[in-house]
Amino acid sequence: MSNGLRLNKNQQIAAEYKDKHILVLAGAGTGKTLTIIARAEYLIRKGVDPRRILLLTFTRRAAREMTDRLYLGIGDAANEVTAGTFHHFCLLTMRRMADKFGIQDFTVIDRDDQNSLMRLARTGYVTKGEKFPRASQLVNIFSYSRNTNMGVLEYLNKYTEFDEETCNKILAVFAEYKQRKQLNRYLDFDDILYHFGKKLHEDSSIRNRLRSRYDHILVDETQDTNPLQWIILDGMKDPAKLFCVGDDAQSIYAFRGADFRNVHSFKKRIPDSVVLKLEDNYRSTQEILNISNWLLKKSPLKYKKNLKAQRGAGIKPVLVDFDSDLYEAKWIAEDLIGRHETGSSWSDHMILTRTAWGSRSVEAMLIEKNIPYIFIGGTSFLQAAHVKDLLCLVRAAASNHDELAWIRYLTLWPRIGDVTASRLISAMKEMGNVNEALKQLSNRLKKDQQRIVSGPKTILKYWNEPTKALRVGGEFLKPILSQKYDKWDLRKKDFDLLVRLAERYRSLMRFIETYTLDPITSTVASRLDNQDVVTLITVHSAKGTESHVCYVIRVEPGMYPHIRSLGAEDEEEEDRRILYVAMTRAKNELILTRSEGPSSYSYSYGDAAEAYFLSDVPDKLVEER
Repeated sequence: MSNGLRLNKNQQIAAEYKDKHILVLAGAGTGKTLTIIARAEYLIRKGVDPRRILLLTFTRRAAREMTDRLYLGIGDAANEVTAGTFHHFCLLTMRRMADKFGIQDFTVIDRDDQNSLMRLARTGYVTKGEKFPRASQLVNIFSYSRNTNMGVLEYLNKYTEFDEETCNKILAVFAEYKQRKQLNRYLDFDDILYHFGKKLHEDSSIRNRLRSRYDHILVDETQDTNPLQWIILDGMKDPAKLFCVGDDAQSIYAFRGADFRNVHSFKKRIPDSVVLKLEDNYRSTQEILNISNWLLKKSPLKYKKNLKAQRGAGIKPVLVDFDSDLYEAKWIAEDLIGRHETGSSWSDHMILTRTAWGSRSVEAMLIEKNIPYIFIGGTSFLQAAHVKDLLCLVRAAASNHDELAWIRYLTLWPRIGDVTASRLISAMKEMGNVNEALKQLSNRLKKDQQRIVSGPKTILKYWNEPTKALRVGGEFLKPILSQKYDKWDLRKKDFDLLVRLAERYRSLMRFIETYTLDPITSTVASRLDNQDVVTLITVHSAKGTESHVCYVIRVEPGMYPHIRSLGAEDEEEEDRRILYVAMTRAKNELILTRSEGPSSYSYSYGDAAEAYFLSDVPDKLVEER
């Protein structure tokens, strides 16, 4: 291609294929990002208006990376392509057509806010001591049923063992939850996709308007789409052509509602389509791919791919057995130290864990041996309590109807509890706008509490200067937060990062909405400093990552497949895909470790040993120690 993109034969066939609905079945490390960028460039060079191309991704980072790389090939035209996450695209479209979607002045809330609102909703239906799902569990049920486009009662009957009375009470709580959202003008994550998809299929004027806007819809990581996202794609295709890139063997997010059949059954769902394959792997050596390919071939499902290493041969994967998880952790730490002493960087090494809990022994040993590391798969940066305090101040300044933001902000202050805050908020909601509400608040506060009102006023003063508003807001809250949280000198650095992230935004609310939809994790944010550290990461967080040396820990019966998955065919197969994803992160060396001590499931569960994925791994594929 004329911009210098170097494509192999199959990548070029995919990028330049004639106008049909296309699925590019892209195995691990086969250049899916390169191919989707090449497709966009090819279309634009052939005369397609870039404004008529929609590129949907699963993270803002991926969308930005693709737009930047496209810019290198075609210049300013790349900035005219609509690129973003499903949630971002749907919300942006709904904002532009707010009257048709009925979301004027609505605030987007995150999962933490959902939990708070659900807690309020369930209060009137649960008696003290009663066994009833927690707010977070209720939010998960509500979210999963929405994303899978399944009725709540259908979900409860299919996936839970609640009795009829409990189910009816859950339905009542959900009705209360939805009413509170409407009264407070809130949209949760699931509302964005749900309302968009519903209107798309029910309102022909919206459907025709959106269908006439795009000629091509390019979808990254299609294996991670859920049924609701598929409904959106189905509603927007024709005449627009779908170009979906994904790998059914890397579909590992069923717990979020992802449906690997969106890739696996693509041809059945769209008969007039073509499936193309990318099997040339540029990441790993053939020895690493041999065991990865073997793992997939042992599946009763047909994944129909066989990865071939373009880097050639390398080191055979190692499978190391230990008497306990403590010996396993100690060996990994000592192996890391030995490699570092012979010249390897800490950052050349990645430790992959099936669960955060499963990495505790390893993490403890890294600390004991003074090995620098970061953990990825933990609390997100914008979920940190002190950061949420500042963001809630911004949200409170934006709307007197944002009950969750106001209650969090008001209860930061001495002598204001939930009851007092609720009374103040009720009075503010009666006012026509924020300024009137602030006057009402000022009238109801005591003389020594007037500083509370100046917080939102300060934010409003700099509303069109996001970085200044956040900087000033952080300074305003400093006296309270420094008393509330320990290690304040470390925590306050997060405010500096927040200001840096806001530099590209002209609107505070656009910034808030963007990062509410796609928060940056604190550990990923710390990588901005380019530290030389070992990466300890959950497999679910490892998609898109790679490392020269990968340790996959606790690869033992009861973990692959997980003990909870036994007997559930779909879940067992997802666990196989999780192990496949872990293995295919390795570039040069793959080290699999497992223990058979008291911490292992294999001693207690015979079925786990029988179902174990590596029970019959051929000797030629691994070196056992």
